[in-house]
Amino acid sequence: MKKEISELFDLTGKVAIVTGGGKGIGEGISTRLAQAGAKLVICDMDETTLNKTVNKLSEEKLDAVGFCGDVSVEDDCIKTVKKAIDTYGSVDILVNNAAFYPHKPFIEITQTEWDKVFAVNCRGAFLMAREAAKTMLAQNQILPNRGGSIIFIGSLGAYRTNRVGMSAYHSSKGAINSLTNEMASELTIHNIRTNCVLPGAINTQKLNDKGEYEGFAISINKIPLGRIGIPYDIANAVLYLASPAAEFLSGIELIVDGGMYKLPTFGYDE
Repeated sequence: MKKEISELFDLTGKVAIVTGGGKGIGEGISTRLAQAGAKLVICDMDETTLNKTVNKLSEEKLDAVGFCGDVSVEDDCIKTVKKAIDTYGSVDILVNNAAFYPHKPFIEITQTEWDKVFAVNCRGAFLMAREAAKTMLAQNQILPNRGGSIIFIGSLGAYRTNRVGMSAYHSSKGAINSLTNEMASELTIHNIRTNCVLPGAINTQKLNDKGEYEGFAISINKIPLGRIGIPYDIANAVLYLASPAAEFLSGIELIVDGGMYKLPTFGYDE
């Protein structure tokens, strides 16, 4: 591979924050960005999985630190960004991945549950983006074109009900799409790119003895590419949007779903 091509995905010297980065899709994103050379600050509420992921990356000689916090709490968001600045000196990439997604019929959802979904998925994403953007704006004023990249993890469910019983979650992800658009309109002029990845069916369960993901009940006939997605499918999309290869992209929604969104209503065998 020519050096010019490999450099398109090189994040050496960049500092990235990944929320909800201790497990599942977040762990995949944290790992992939670290493998590309980024210095990681991983924020997660679960201290056990957080430490496990940080330790795993450290054992692989990758640079990562953790912060145990709740993105729905403003002070924790401020402290997460401060952790990145105090540890590494900047914030170049923010991946808003943390999410709460109760599976419950619409008429049974309580106000408390609805509010918690929006507190984590929307307020948390807003607070983290606001604090990171402040630092990125300051960086861009000192070094032209420094700016940064903010990436939201949305959901195909914002457009298509790919699982019944997720009304609160899917509604919150619709809000994330709107936030992505608004931020792009305000921040791109300051070299802060804002984009959103929309996953389809992604299996975040543990691997079995055969190296396969278990516990995900969906027919592959629902996915034209013929397999369930895994965390690294999303992580690869995030790496692309965070990298120099995507330096002319801002305000886009990148659907990563194996073709589910384009699945015809008729024409596939059940």
